[in-house]
Amino acid sequence: MKKLLSAALAAVLTLSLAACSNAPETKEYTTEELSQILSSAISENSDGMAEVITTDSLNAAIDWLTANKGMSEDEANTFMEEYNALPYEDIDATLTEKGFTAEEIAAFQQAEGTARSSQMIFETLGLSAEDIEAGALSISLINVRAYGMALIKPAEGKEETVLSACQNFVELQQKSFETYLQDQYAIAKNAKCETINGYVVMVMGENSDAIYQSISDTLNAK
Repeated sequence: MKKLLSAALAAVLTLSLAACSNAPETKEYTTEELSQILSSAISENSDGMAEVITTDSLNAAIDWLTANKGMSEDEANTFMEEYNALPYEDIDATLTEKGFTAEEIAAFQQAEGTARSSQMIFETLGLSAEDIEAGALSISLINVRAYGMALIKPAEGKEETVLSACQNFVELQQKSFETYLQDQYAIAKNAKCETINGYVVMVMGENSDAIYQSISDTLNAK
């Protein structure tokens, strides 16, 4: 009898291991892919186009300098420290003195603006680039509407940090609109902030159910 039970348990264990080995692995998405998933979900299910930033956006100015002015990363960081210390009225003249054309000034300042607004979004959520392995975010910095979208693969050990940051952001938005702009309060109350297959998904905005479903379908696709 013992031999029969042992054989039966071994058979069950073998079948269980086989089932696990045949289970599909969770797909790993790059930052670029997550940005596309989020952008498409928003633009296809709402009236507005999504302004999506990523961890890469934080380095937009550094990347521009290394790609267009031949600087090393260290040189670009030093340049940015000096640039950020300039009085506003001296910026254009200083860039011209350093050999920037008018077109380069415009392109660099656009990249610098992207990096600055991205940093403000990360600070608004209470996150840093080190918390995120890959991810895309679309957050309104002007508090006149309940809006915030995020699709993030947390860095190892940062799962709770990222999820809590998104949940706290939603709660703050709910409190902000609770006593005024009732339509925005209703949107904030309908927000979703969950983890799907290892990715933190935050959706708060008009037509959020459809946006969330689009993202969920993609993350759950086999």
